[in-house]
Amino acid sequence: MKTEEIKNLLIKLKRKNRIQNSYIVYGGDTKLRNEIALFLSGILNCSEDVFCGKCDNCIRIKSNIHPDIKWIIPEKNILSIDEVRNLKNDIFIKPYFGRYKIYIFQVEYLKEEASSAFLKVIEEPPEYGIIIILCPNINFLLPTITSRCFKIYINYQLPELNEEGIKNIDEFLELLNFLKNKDFLNFFKAVDIINKRDEREKIEKWFEDVLIFMRENFLFYKNFRSEFFISKNFKPSEIFSNIEPELIEKTWEIKQRIKYNINLKLAIENLIFQTYLFLEKGGRSGGTEPLE
Repeated sequence: MKTEEIKNLLIKLKRKNRIQNSYIVYGGDTKLRNEIALFLSGILNCSEDVFCGKCDNCIRIKSNIHPDIKWIIPEKNILSIDEVRNLKNDIFIKPYFGRYKIYIFQVEYLKEEASSAFLKVIEEPPEYGIIIILCPNINFLLPTITSRCFKIYINYQLPELNEEGIKNIDEFLELLNFLKNKDFLNFFKAVDIINKRDEREKIEKWFEDVLIFMRENFLFYKNFRSEFFISKNFKPSEIFSNIEPELIEKTWEIKQRIKYNINLKLAIENLIFQTYLFLEKGGRSGGTEPLE
């Protein structure tokens, strides 16, 4: 479902007094999942049932200072048993300010012992206790948990390749050029700059823009129709004229491992090395054309 459709559905369910104690919001991207969680928190505590943005509850929720709205973001997005124990100790304390006490978990995976403890909480929560689980893929959660939650799926929207994305791609191509010209000193210096300059989320975005660039090149050189392209600003690169899905898949795997690999520098180097090797072996340039 699209976000506006989800919001309208949640409002209708609230007005019909069909409130669930446990929700799973999955699909989409982090920003959209957070938006739905914030909206659900708003309508549950808003006096107008529509997240008016003007009442005390809505103002506090929007400012992220509401005492009854708790965001839990575990390390590496893996929920631990200790975090579940904290939930069990806190959820039975009545709300301080609003009608509902809401816990929003940003997770991708639950450890086995955490899953068992978490299941006990969502089986018998207090009437005022609401648990919202945000995750990209529901398949990483146990069926015993997902079956007890109201599931909200957000349609995935391909990101637009904006000005920042174009700069990231230029940087990506520059790194390839350094390897091509055997300018290893500037190559490693440039990787260091990216690693020290950007936080983990920005580096994930950097990888995402590279993936979009690879995808667009694949579609372009395979003669797909223009409506399948994401960005109007895309300019094909001849060095990727023979790009295959294998390279895109490997790049995606590295991006996913960033969530669990604290060494971001190695992740960037790995991406550039594997792309360079692909171009040397499989690209039309055969390693002889300049990277432009």
